Amino acid sequence: MEEVSNIQLHFDVLSCRALLSCEGKDYVLPDTYPNRDAARAAAQKFAWERLGLKSRRAGRPSDIAIWLR
Repeated sequence: MEEVSNIQLHFDVLSCRALLSCEGKDYVLPDTYPNRDAARAAAQKFAWERLGLKSRRAGRPSDIAIWLR
């Protein structure tokens, strides 16, 4: 059975920074991004590698649903 994680991404167009919310914690991604699609890709990679979703999910980082808010 697959676990579901609630992951949301807030992309600020003025600063080009991204904030990732996952399981009640917020993470500011370290880089700036040219658009929200680039921020979404970085957030998926961050969640996959740093938040341990790799061990909980089969597949690739791009399979992780990240909701823009």
